[in-house]
Amino acid sequence: MSSKIIDSLVSSAKNGSAEAFGELYEIYSRDMFRFAYYYLGSSALAEDCVSECVCIAYEKIGSLRKASAFKSWLFKILHNCCNSALREKIRSDGNVEYSALTDLSSESEDINEKLSLKQALSLLSDEDREIVILHYCQGYTSKEIGEILGIKDATVRSKILRSGEKLRKFLQK
Repeated sequence: MSSKIIDSLVSSAKNGSAEAFGELYEIYSRDMFRFAYYYLGSSALAEDCVSECVCIAYEKIGSLRKASAFKSWLFKILHNCCNSALREKIRSDGNVEYSALTDLSSESEDINEKLSLKQALSLLSDEDREIVILHYCQGYTSKEIGEILGIKDATVRSKILRSGEKLRKFLQK
């Protein structure tokens, strides 16, 4: 969808149009769920986080300064919701299992490949894993990832390169 249409929907939503906000939700809902699912490893938690994010975004859309920043603003809210859910999950369970990350290789039916990918991703720090998911699974640019995570896009680019190299070396073994 073109950025002009999205900017127009954001402007309408900022002016109180629930219908425009609903259309924005339709545009981004799959990516939001996918991000939350990969991040949290649970479809139930992912659905909860997406719902929470949408409620917060709807309530605070008036505070969005630039319509062109809507996507990164929305995913920053989602990122914060996921972090809160992850902290709660760690507090209650004592650990986190990134089993959903094996779905990154969904075109491969080979269980060994999926396990290798899961092991490789577990070698990365939480932030690096998050960057890899946002970049390779969601297709975000380094600038968008930087806005979502609150870090410089140059830092994101270097982390993508280093993480990619680390994953390649592990998977080649």
